[in-house]
Amino acid sequence: MSRQNLKHVKALAASAIVASCIFSPSALADTPAGLEDMLKTAVANGDEALFDTLVGTALKTWPASRLDILQAAAAIEPNWIESDFAQEVADAKAAAEEAERKSRARGLLYFLDPSLWNTTAQFGAATSTGDTDEQSVALGIAMSRDFGDKWEHDFNLDFDFARSQGATTRRRILTRLNTTYKAWDDLFLSNYFEADFNRFSGFDYRLLDSVALGVRLVDTDRQKLRLEGGPGVRLNKFEDDGSTSTEFLGRVSSTYELKLTDNIDFKDQASMIFGTGSITFDNRATFGAQINSSLAARLSFQVQYDSDTPVDAAAWDTLTRATLVYKF
Repeated sequence: MSRQNLKHVKALAASAIVASCIFSPSALADTPAGLEDMLKTAVANGDEALFDTLVGTALKTWPASRLDILQAAAAIEPNWIESDFAQEVADAKAAAEEAERKSRARGLLYFLDPSLWNTTAQFGAATSTGDTDEQSVALGIAMSRDFGDKWEHDFNLDFDFARSQGATTRRRILTRLNTTYKAWDDLFLSNYFEADFNRFSGFDYRLLDSVALGVRLVDTDRQKLRLEGGPGVRLNKFEDDGSTSTEFLGRVSSTYELKLTDNIDFKDQASMIFGTGSITFDNRATFGAQINSSLAARLSFQVQYDSDTPVDAAAWDTLTRATLVYKF
């Protein structure tokens, strides 16, 4: 086969492969699904012609994702990307840095501006066992943001509510804020704050704050695992008599993330708290399926245990949620 014919065959094959991603739900994401893997394969085989063809076909197929495609290609093999494309990526980086500089100059508004946070909202149903055995409405909001290369902030708010025969049978608001400082390559420092208002748990509220030293044991494109642990303090207000107690504690936690396919992911978050005379365990496993660039389906199962619950409150609780998640 001649070199010219071989080039045409490669172009046709690349076009078919890339075009097949159009019908994938995640193809509407910023970087088209599967494109990075194909580019990496071309680099691994030393096939620069196929690399160029894949980039060109992707740019024609997804013009709205032009910058993301070029940035992905430049990150994989900067020496193979065309000079005009490389300049486009460099200009975009410079513009982003300048916009970041101007945004920082706003002072406090730089940190509070909601448009700079990655925000998702979820709505669905939940079923629980333990203190309440019933079905309920599940609402939630999550916000995350990186500040430079060192700081990460994650905020989550979950709300579960149910009524039966005119009476409220479940009402829980759970707020979590985790701040991470990546001081070293694989080690980091974090501060975790949690406010739990669970109407039928025996507590009016529980406030927890802990600091920790953590380590990233696995950090790849497909899976991530991190562990952390450290001291903290928890304030409890009891529902029956309104009294409060303060306990010093140790908290250890793990976060595992696995990308099963381009569209399906799994995440497991577990924590154990060793208080003064009590042990609290919490594990939440979540499966997510991306429907399009803005919408995803999520199924989660949560198990909680408290060895020192108030009288008439269950030690074990479970909560299963099925929700739709919208990304702003």
